Amino acid sequence: QCQLVWVSSQKSQHMAVAQCQANCQKYNWAIDLDIKGFFDNIDHRLLIRAVKRYTTSKHILMYVKRWLDAPIQKRDGSIEPKQGKGTPQGGVISPLLANIFLHFAFDTWFEETFPNCAYERYADDIIIHCKHFKEALNVLAAVKQRMQRCKLEIKQEKSNIVYCKRNQKNHPPFKPKYVQFDFLGFTFKPRWIKDKGRKAHLSFTPAISNKRRKRIGQTLYKLKIHRMVQFSIHDIAILLEPKIRGWINYYGKFRFSEMRKVFRVLNYRLMMWVRNKYRRFRKKIKTHAFRWLCNVARQYPNTFVHWQYGFRP
Repeated sequence: QCQLVWVSSQKSQHMAVAQCQANCQKYNWAIDLDIKGFFDNIDHRLLIRAVKRYTTSKHILMYVKRWLDAPIQKRDGSIEPKQGKGTPQGGVISPLLANIFLHFAFDTWFEETFPNCAYERYADDIIIHCKHFKEALNVLAAVKQRMQRCKLEIKQEKSNIVYCKRNQKNHPPFKPKYVQFDFLGFTFKPRWIKDKGRKAHLSFTPAISNKRRKRIGQTLYKLKIHRMVQFSIHDIAILLEPKIRGWINYYGKFRFSEMRKVFRVLNYRLMMWVRNKYRRFRKKIKTHAFRWLCNVARQYPNTFVHWQYGFRP
């Protein structure tokens, strides 16, 4: 029942999200764990002990120790020495070392201690599933003690017990405080869905989170599309194609219709580009530029990648 997800070519983030969705249909409660400063607080001594469980090669252990003990140079040029803990976040070997550490600090311990519960882990993002609220309380308390023994700390304000509401009939005897959680860029919460041959029903499903939507909006703002008046609309489509495909391939995997809110912002940016590009629209209301963009999308629906999926203005 326990699911271990590694950062490797064999396991992907989508597989972790899909497994989380499946477990949310089986268990009523989920624990959203947040480890405080995980990559900055990994204990070197415990990490080396975990690495020795996989290899006894002296030169591998030597290079791992050198990597961990290497000082950090800040932007101002100052050198910050390591103090026996932490691995550089974003480093090429950091995800591997973090997985090795959590495999023994959490995975094996959890499977032995709570065999009736399920969980997903991708790097330091962990979701635990329980059948009852009291069980979730006990599990959360035990995990906090386990993390303290491994010289880590659980964030109190961000580690919550969430009720996975899936229907309108069954309710807990009290009003749950948390009814949704975020995992790998997706928000899990109750949503109405309609399967083939079935009536619309409530289900606990994932979709792109509000944080990621805002981040994409900030990315579009920083690109300054509305100022690219030296380019044609086809040039802008070529420029944005890799980003749009990446967003669709990742966030569009679950509840694809929620991507409409993302591309609504992009279409607005394109409308502002039309106003700045053509003088005849500058002193008119935005509706005229928007109509021009709609006509282009109708005549050339394959210009932008998101237009090909039906997210036209």
